[in-house]
Amino acid sequence: MIETTQEPPATVSTVGAPHPLVRFLGNKWVLRAVGLVAVLAVWELWFSNINPIFSAPPSKVAAKVPKVITSEEYLPALASTIRLFGLGYGIAIVIGVPLGLGIARSRLLDTAITPYLNAIYASPVPAIIPILTAILGFQLTAKVVVVVLLAVFPILINANQGAKSVDPTIIEVARSFRVREARLWRDVIVPSSLPYLLVGLRLGAARGMIGTAVAELYTSPDGLGYLIHRYGYRFEMDGMLVVVLTFTAISLVFSLSLGALEHHFERWRVKSQ
Repeated sequence: MIETTQEPPATVSTVGAPHPLVRFLGNKWVLRAVGLVAVLAVWELWFSNINPIFSAPPSKVAAKVPKVITSEEYLPALASTIRLFGLGYGIAIVIGVPLGLGIARSRLLDTAITPYLNAIYASPVPAIIPILTAILGFQLTAKVVVVVLLAVFPILINANQGAKSVDPTIIEVARSFRVREARLWRDVIVPSSLPYLLVGLRLGAARGMIGTAVAELYTSPDGLGYLIHRYGYRFEMDGMLVVVLTFTAISLVFSLSLGALEHHFERWRVKSQ
């Protein structure tokens, strides 16, 4: 008779396995949600006992949202703000990208233009708005100039850095094959600069939205800036914060969209050795 011995069942070692709570909190979306809840809780507790003339807790802001967004002036104001931002941001791209790439590739252009660009970049834009309105008036042109001045420099600077980051060896190889200048730009310089350009576009969008708000607040009342003035004069802080959060939401949509493109093209970035 053959005797058999039964082996004990195999056990899975749990030594070193992270606790489920640790794994749960390790999720970035959970951490972001926890951070948002914490901010809203502090905001609610801190401002609940403050005079509503000066601020409003998030519960009152949320209750005000339906009344603000269904008012007859909200959608026209939103459309006016988006039009101003789109026009100024588009002009900033048209100016910033070619100029930044051109300065990086031309020593003559760099020497002639860069000092003046640095001077304009260092100037506080809100301080020169009275000069702009005196020259251009209080209508759309002055507001577009303000948006362009704030949005163009991140785009220009990152385009410049992107062009400068192109590996000189690649350019020399392309020139050794007698590649024409237009094709060199199309196949080498612009693709290599694309990750930097997307960073500039993302930063320029955020600054352009700030410029849109500043332009609408300091020039002729129009758009969402006009609504901020209106609710502020009435001491309706909850309504004013709804409009401010609208600015934030628009900027966030642009930032996240461009951030996704930036992440997609990140592999094109030249890595330092």
